[in-house]
Amino acid sequence: MKTILLVDDEYALVENLTELLQDEGYRVVAAGNGKDGLARLRSENPELVVTDNMMPMADGRDLVRGMRELEEFRSTPVVMMSATTRAVALSDARGKLEVSAFLRKPFRWEQFLETVVSLIGPGDGARRVP
Repeated sequence: MKTILLVDDEYALVENLTELLQDEGYRVVAAGNGKDGLARLRSENPELVVTDNMMPMADGRDLVRGMRELEEFRSTPVVMMSATTRAVALSDARGKLEVSAFLRKPFRWEQFLETVVSLIGPGDGARRVP
């Protein structure tokens, strides 16, 4: 079963996305901030990381930069979610951040699933459109 690490501090969104992904046959591991997400990488070895941009302790940019410093996660696909624009979410004083996909909040569940499937393929469950 393909594992997705979902990193976001919005509990309701994490709960909804987890249910959606599990219904599609993915295993979901959640973390509430970038620091906790980095800690879970090695133990969970996810095929995909989905992260919010703005979070306490360490944001999505910190998480992606930390991942890319670890050789085994340099090529792991990342979906960045943010209520801000792509340009704001993916650049700061340290430069531009490369991610596999960007979803501006709010997004449609169907759009989210299509993005996941395009990056790691379908889960073990039957595809359903919410």
